[in-house]
Amino acid sequence: MFRQWAERKRLRRVLRDFALTGDPAGAPRSRGTPPPPDATPFTELLPALVQYLRVGRAFRRRGLGAALAALPSPRVRPGRAEQTPATVFHARDAAWRLTGLGRTFGGRHLCLHESLAICAALRWLGYPVEVVVGYPVIEPANGGEELHAWPVLGDAPLSGRTTSAAGSYIELLRYPAAT
Repeated sequence: MFRQWAERKRLRRVLRDFALTGDPAGAPRSRGTPPPPDATPFTELLPALVQYLRVGRAFRRRGLGAALAALPSPRVRPGRAEQTPATVFHARDAAWRLTGLGRTFGGRHLCLHESLAICAALRWLGYPVEVVVGYPVIEPANGGEELHAWPVLGDAPLSGRTTSAAGSYIELLRYPAAT
């Protein structure tokens, strides 16, 4: 009985480490090699996850206005403000991890809900992220009108189908609106 409990605890720890850091526990790590400066360390993901869940809860309970009011102001950090390929890669990586954790704790939601939550979490991490709402370039075959939302860093989409979102949708507006 004790062995089963210990094994389950070890497997949960391995899964948690893999989900949060991308490295399975016990993987060989080279000592003395610091992570890239843009990389999001594990210690930053948990407060960002709190922001993700807070904005998601505001959207679910009180709507878009409450979610926009709950968005943190950008805490732009050096190295994360520019739209370089490395910064976009690390922002996408953090968005991917936070989306997985957010869906684990809060469930799956509509694209606007998740995009606002990712925007809040990445702004907390220091990326100047916005949410774009767009209309499809080609109308759906069923005649319906479907809007889509996705988080962006500059012009680079950060989640969803990152290669096709910008090209297959016409941007209607951005949240939060520039003042």
